[in-house]
Amino acid sequence: MAIRLYYALAQMMAAAGVDLTPEQVLQLMRRWLAGEVRAWGEPAYDAATGWQLFQLWMRTGAGQAVQVTGRVTAPEFTIVDVRPLTATETAEFTQWEMTDD
Repeated sequence: MAIRLYYALAQMMAAAGVDLTPEQVLQLMRRWLAGEVRAWGEPAYDAATGWQLFQLWMRTGAGQAVQVTGRVTAPEFTIVDVRPLTATETAEFTQWEMTDD
């Protein structure tokens, strides 16, 4: 699977308060694909664009809980958004992390 970045990802992450560079996002995704990072993922669909998406909740190396959203166009996965989880989402994710799922 080729992982690509949406061209404006760096600006979007900065506006959302994510303290990562695009290269660090790629490293995080590569670590997830290698089985080194746990992530909770779900497919999604954007009716406005018709895009098939996939959302992953995971933690950065610094421990920040983030959602990575990617557009699936096999064989590519284009990361289109990275944002911090809300407090409610972080609590739900933390509870999931304590399971073996």
